Amino acid sequence: MSTQFKAQTIVVVGGGMIGLSASLGLRLQGHRVYLIERSGRPDYTESPELRVSALAHHSRALLRELGVWQRLPQQRLGPYTGMQVWDHDSFGHIEFSATEAGADDLGAIVENKVLEQTLWDVATEQGVQIIADDEVVEHTTSASQVTVKLRSNQQLQADYLIAADGNRSPTRERAKLPLSFWDYEQTGIVAVIKTEKPHDGIARQVFLPTGPVAWLPLNDAHLVSLVWSADETKAQELTAMDSQTFMNQLQAASDQCLGKLELASERAGFPLRMQYAQRWLDNCLILIGDAAHSIHPLAGQGANLGFGDVVDLLPVFATAPNYRELRTWERKRKAAAVTMISAMETFKRGFGTANPLAKLVRGIGFKAANSIQPLKRQLIKAALGE
Repeated sequence: MSTQFKAQTIVVVGGGMIGLSASLGLRLQGHRVYLIERSGRPDYTESPELRVSALAHHSRALLRELGVWQRLPQQRLGPYTGMQVWDHDSFGHIEFSATEAGADDLGAIVENKVLEQTLWDVATEQGVQIIADDEVVEHTTSASQVTVKLRSNQQLQADYLIAADGNRSPTRERAKLPLSFWDYEQTGIVAVIKTEKPHDGIARQVFLPTGPVAWLPLNDAHLVSLVWSADETKAQELTAMDSQTFMNQLQAASDQCLGKLELASERAGFPLRMQYAQRWLDNCLILIGDAAHSIHPLAGQGANLGFGDVVDLLPVFATAPNYRELRTWERKRKAAAVTMISAMETFKRGFGTANPLAKLVRGIGFKAANSIQPLKRQLIKAALGE
């Protein structure tokens, strides 16, 4: 077991929240870190951003350790203290609160760009060498070294290359690492919604036969982030609708839980796809975040899986990393990813039908989960990302 710290030179590709977190964590350990990002510094406006993440306690703990959580603007954070989930046109529902978990909250909704900009600034202050508006066009790895060539013709040599460049990771594709995937055949439609009733810090989700709809509470008591995951045919209909018709559909799906709803932003859509890299290590190349795995957003755990990769990776680099320790890390994180992927697929298939018998079974299941405390405690732990 390695016990003595040895500084490494590490190139991280991808300046999203996972790549930035890994870069900052490694730099704080004393490593020399280069971060390559094809865009510039993330920028956000006074209006709420469309893409958000529900951060679990372990993700926030990491961000606190990195000195980032304390720097986030409080007016852009949406802690939620309760969850309500129900099956549309059915008696099935479940709700639970942070009090039942003995916690102050169950998680916090954070706008992606707000978090990424803060991470970027702290990483810069701590000495991460960010190379922006550039990208890797070629890399080679051996058992002990990696060489990276950038579009700008700059060349870097390092001990490790960490790919955090998204679910269509060019780094992973160049390495020809095998990928398992299936298309959910759904589109995630996002928007900011103004509500007549205050959301009271409760995250809400309803299951429709065509996919789940989630209302995630923002800091403003009357603003929520909408994530509507719809089957392709339904998604095409929703996308083609004018704003009023779209809101009529959303109003019907809401069961009036938040009163009258108004569209407070543009709408955007993104395809939903599960994928899982069969190998996360290739000599000195390491895959993390969406480059290694991506899941359905219905439980809001995609970002938390990525932060979990970083949480478990940093101790490996706290001493002198070796391939055996990295393989142990890979096995642990793969197990976490497979568990979450399986759970999301079970939920999607279980709720993706309007069959009356299936709805009855779901309703009974919800009722049992809401009343049987040991089962409910397990669901609360899942909501907390544990």
